[in-house]
Amino acid sequence: MPEITLSHTDLNHSLGALAALGSAFCWAVSAMLFRALGQHVKAPAMNLGKGVIAVLCLGAFAWPGALPPLASGHIVALILSGLLGIALGDTLYFLTLQYLGARLTLLTGSLIPVVTGAVAVIALGERPSLTAVGGLVATVAGVTFVLWHRSRETPGLNVSRGIVFGLLFVCAHAAAIILSKIGASDLPTSFAAWLRHAASVAGLTVWALASNTLLEWVRPLRKPRLAGQLTLAALIGAVAGSWLSIAALKYTDASIAAALNSTSPLFVLPLAAWWLKERIAWQSVLGAAVAVGGIALYFYSIPNSA
Repeated sequence: MPEITLSHTDLNHSLGALAALGSAFCWAVSAMLFRALGQHVKAPAMNLGKGVIAVLCLGAFAWPGALPPLASGHIVALILSGLLGIALGDTLYFLTLQYLGARLTLLTGSLIPVVTGAVAVIALGERPSLTAVGGLVATVAGVTFVLWHRSRETPGLNVSRGIVFGLLFVCAHAAAIILSKIGASDLPTSFAAWLRHAASVAGLTVWALASNTLLEWVRPLRKPRLAGQLTLAALIGAVAGSWLSIAALKYTDASIAAALNSTSPLFVLPLAAWWLKERIAWQSVLGAAVAVGGIALYFYSIPNSA
């Protein structure tokens, strides 16, 4: 049998793909925790709280080592990515969780590769193949089917408002992915993740102080049980998930990282059935399979950049 060897570039792509899948798993677990927490804590408060925890934890890894020369363009890109993707995007994400639930929110997030691909065509000059376009169409079709079926299955959900918040969070995160790809190219992953969260915390704090809502936001978190739930969710999603997502962007293409990051429905469906004891309708499984299949088709259609 011929010997199979991996080049350095191939190894980087493999590490990036594994990091993206790890990030997807972390966000699937944290989505369950944030969903339960959202019944007691406002979305901006959860976002600010997880940001503070992420800044403290990531800072312990980011600052002890020597940093390379920092290009101002990279710093600006990461700050904008933190403000747009975390401060704004994650607040919209938590609002979507409250209106659509964990499964539908993560399925809506499957649209992020679609928007990221469109932005990459304009900003990075990428030209997706016909196979990639087919994968994106399948992703949209699968997500739309699940949203439509779920809205009929549980009319009590405010699906229309959730979809609006969901589409806004998708656009914010897609733009942030492109900015993170630009900013993290020559920086340590821990520092890049830390800087994004630091920018987010600063932006959310200014927002809270300007609107005089800071105390209202954090008041529920004085309860040890809620503070503990937030800490656990932040460690899994904001620390581990964010770090892995930056590593994915650093070592592989932005569109590939975005596609694999959106495989959370693969993890959240069995988690919902086992953890929350939810009955998963076959239509939801079918729609999720179509969406994830479209993401896989999009991923495999991208030629190796090596």
